[in-house]
Amino acid sequence: MHELMKVSGVLDLANVESAVPRIASKSEIETSHDPDYVSIVEAISNGAIVPGMAEFGLGTSDNPVHSGMYETTALTVGSTLTASELVTSGKADIAFAPAGGVHHHAMPRSAAGFGVFNDAVIAMTAMVEAGLRVAYIDIDCHHGDGVQMGHYDSSQVLTISIHESGKWLFPGTGYTHEIGVGDGTGYSVNVPLAPYTQDDEWHEAFDAVIPPLVRAFKPDVLFTQLGIDTHYQDPLTHLSLTTQGFNLVVQKLGVLASEIGKWIAVGGGGYDLSAVARSWTMALATMANHDLPSEIPASFYSLQHLTKFADAPPERNEERFLKEIRSYNSKTLDEVRSLVFPKFRI
Repeated sequence: MHELMKVSGVLDLANVESAVPRIASKSEIETSHDPDYVSIVEAISNGAIVPGMAEFGLGTSDNPVHSGMYETTALTVGSTLTASELVTSGKADIAFAPAGGVHHHAMPRSAAGFGVFNDAVIAMTAMVEAGLRVAYIDIDCHHGDGVQMGHYDSSQVLTISIHESGKWLFPGTGYTHEIGVGDGTGYSVNVPLAPYTQDDEWHEAFDAVIPPLVRAFKPDVLFTQLGIDTHYQDPLTHLSLTTQGFNLVVQKLGVLASEIGKWIAVGGGGYDLSAVARSWTMALATMANHDLPSEIPASFYSLQHLTKFADAPPERNEERFLKEIRSYNSKTLDEVRSLVFPKFRI
């Protein structure tokens, strides 16, 4: 990704600056994670053998332990904090930390789904403590369950996750009835979609739910998780977006961000390397209001089979499958409108 951004000239644009991230402090991590859990991750990182670490989701196939894991994860958190601090201080209108976001499954007391310390929750906790209202939009193929949990009882964070339904995909959550508790009732929104949902149907769901809710919430900051495991070639998931379908989402988020004035973006899941490199390069170019050429520069050597940023669209779903997909997604939209829209007088 970084190589493609560089050879495409995006990193050299006059309105793009590369900031050096810092390592998050232990006290910052502990604003959103149990101190015992944080200390266990630190001990394992330093080579200790910790009995019962599976209780904390560590040592699994999704979350293997390794030397230095505390420091690398704290740096990931620090990259997201750096991005949020640049935006909230007014030094930047937009900041993109692509290393962040993949930890959106991490829970207060356990690792999950490749996530150890939930950088999005930590960053938004700091923003809420500073008196800011945050709209969090998660377009990763997997439900952003850890972020939802982190602010499930808060009216200061609107979390919206649009994802492949947990009926078919990890983590098995993110259903429409998960709308928050206490003061946070109505401020957690889930848009589960059917497998093999393609660009047109995905955008139909996005347009129906996300812009009206964000505008009704009136946040101070837009925070977006830009997972690209929605791609039709992703080996772990079943949605069917193209890179141009993904970038259209970024463009629409940019419209919302321009109305709000502050936009923080992080990366997320993505397990097809060509989709990751192209999509996040396209996203940064969109954020910088820069038109990329259609062709991948010849000097890009890491994935030599790539020639274009946009995909040749996959074949459309057969009519009988398309009917099932539309029926499932339509039911989801009806439930969201019924459960959440009245809260915002929509």
